[in-house]
Amino acid sequence: MKIALISDTHDHLERLEQALQIFAQASAEVLIHAGDVVSPFTAQKVRTFDGPIHAVFGNADSDRPGLGRVLKSIAAAPVSFELDGRSFVLAHDRSQISDELLSQADLAVVGHTHQARQSREDHTLIINPGECCGRASGQPTVALLDSQNLSVELITLS
Repeated sequence: MKIALISDTHDHLERLEQALQIFAQASAEVLIHAGDVVSPFTAQKVRTFDGPIHAVFGNADSDRPGLGRVLKSIAAAPVSFELDGRSFVLAHDRSQISDELLSQADLAVVGHTHQARQSREDHTLIINPGECCGRASGQPTVALLDSQNLSVELITLS
């Protein structure tokens, strides 16, 4: 299964639209958003993804009631779920995931740092897809995860 990974959109609609097109072309079946959607109008665009969406609030998501009305699946971190036989934990910041919860997951998806990164803590693969907006790093990125072989493709947006 192809899983779309995105974080830190920060209301950058053009890059979000580009990411959604890439995800559609790759036939991504699920979207995971690691926080900082920011505004309900951006959540409306996220909601156009054709498939299930797992999302958490980030530190810049100040209108949580508005975001929740638009994006019903958004929740406070951490959130645990299963996809394609793999256990996931999702949070905006790695510090929101306890070591115990992390040890129970096959994969953790985080954002917040605006830096794309993959690492392992024991058996858990931790993925930060970077920042969709590209404001902090100047390097707008998203990622595609293959849940079968756990390969991650980092995609740079223009």
